[in-house]
Amino acid sequence: MLARPAAMPIAQTLLLTIYYALLALVAAVMLYRGLLILRYYRRPRGDEDPAARFEEEPVVTVQLPIFNEKFVIERLIDAVCAFDWPKDKLEIQVLDDSTDDTVEVTAAKVAVMREQGFDIKHIHRSDRSGYKAGALREATLVARGDLLAVFDADFVPRPTFLRSTVDYFTEAKVGFVQTRWSYLNRGFGILTQGMGMLMDGHFTLEQVTRSRGGYIFNFNGTGGIWRKQAIEAAGGWHADTICEDTDLSYRTGLAGYRGVYLRHVTSPSELPVQITALKSQQHRWAKGLTECFFKIMPPLWKSDLPLKRKLEGTFHLGANLAFPASLFMTVIGLPVMLVRMGWGAAGGVSQLVDSLVFLLVIVTQVGFYVVATKEVHTDWVCRMKFLPFFPVIGVGLAVNNARGVLEAMTGLKTEFVRTPKLGVLGDDRALVKKRERTYTGGRDFWQAVIEILLGAWYVWMAIIHARESMVMAAVITAVLSIGLFAMGGATLRALAIRRSAQREMAEAPEPAVVEV
Repeated sequence: MLARPAAMPIAQTLLLTIYYALLALVAAVMLYRGLLILRYYRRPRGDEDPAARFEEEPVVTVQLPIFNEKFVIERLIDAVCAFDWPKDKLEIQVLDDSTDDTVEVTAAKVAVMREQGFDIKHIHRSDRSGYKAGALREATLVARGDLLAVFDADFVPRPTFLRSTVDYFTEAKVGFVQTRWSYLNRGFGILTQGMGMLMDGHFTLEQVTRSRGGYIFNFNGTGGIWRKQAIEAAGGWHADTICEDTDLSYRTGLAGYRGVYLRHVTSPSELPVQITALKSQQHRWAKGLTECFFKIMPPLWKSDLPLKRKLEGTFHLGANLAFPASLFMTVIGLPVMLVRMGWGAAGGVSQLVDSLVFLLVIVTQVGFYVVATKEVHTDWVCRMKFLPFFPVIGVGLAVNNARGVLEAMTGLKTEFVRTPKLGVLGDDRALVKKRERTYTGGRDFWQAVIEILLGAWYVWMAIIHARESMVMAAVITAVLSIGLFAMGGATLRALAIRRSAQREMAEAPEPAVVEV
């Protein structure tokens, strides 16, 4: 038998150092998530009451930023015009950056509602500078109201929305009010059920814990109201991140304002029904929050806020750094295992550390979503069948979200890709298939290829683990591969559908010209 060298080579030492550093980062994020669960049970369950009531309704401007939303814009305008609020105290701004026939659809609908006596304006921009933040910044300058309600195109706010939220602004330091999102199409399929559970975790545990504990928490971009004065005090809407809502939330918090989160007031919305739509949404959030992390950290840590609030903001905005860390950690997992085996370090302490972190991930992830589901739904036990969604789709999104984080870390600026809204609330899959042809970015192809190749790498890792009788590791890597194959395959399918639609349009005969 050949004797091992007296010292481990530098390359192998560096590999193990990187691996355990990434493992520590993932463990820290999971511990933070576990802490959120514990802190949740220490907070009041009910929403706070307004400090007072307005004697007379204030003027409210409702801002509807849209981009190519022809399937849902009329529904949104109808819902906003149905608000229980005096017409003379309600202004509606439709902020339209569309480049398709949404412009004509919106203009026609606005004209109809204006004839019915609504103060509604169709503001169309052709350059889309600053994207959503740019549209909101320009519209806020000319808004009639001091309170600004914001709704994305897929929302259908209830008539009582303003009655349930406006009175909180009787307190001068309330900068915004955020309501909990609910979902009109949650029962469409496994994807929407799983995503609904994922969002319940954020809106139940994260938002409740941060808001009730006096920490800065983020406005979610829609389903809420801003005080114009708070926006101005924070420097207005900025377009240097693609999570302009989180950026503004932290800047207003540093300016002395606070947010109010209403868990029991819901704003119905539509969940993505396509994998590609889910990926574009999650990529934007992962990248945008990381951009906010690098932007907000210096002023946050220079502020006079207590240390615990600075730490909370750091973990909140930096949590997505775990995506590239965990992805890279699993990719190098096989070489790390071989190095440890070659040095007789494959068992004992090393396996114990790996097992503890893996157990921490499982316990905190499952606990997080079980608690959130139980708090929101009376039939929570039946909904537990959707828990497998997270190891499969969660891992499948690792490449997508890691790409967003790395783009933020390298300062790469990309287009604000909005989440497609199809306006399909029932189980009409034929209509979904027809409408989904409109959306799917070309860059998704190469990401899908990487996801499938990475899935194949995990299969190879599972085979090696099985040969070494490492059954648990083999099962874990096999599950990882399923998520990546599912995500990459669904993306390629969506691209194929879109190419088929484009081919059909190109081959369609030109309409006959009828001479009169």
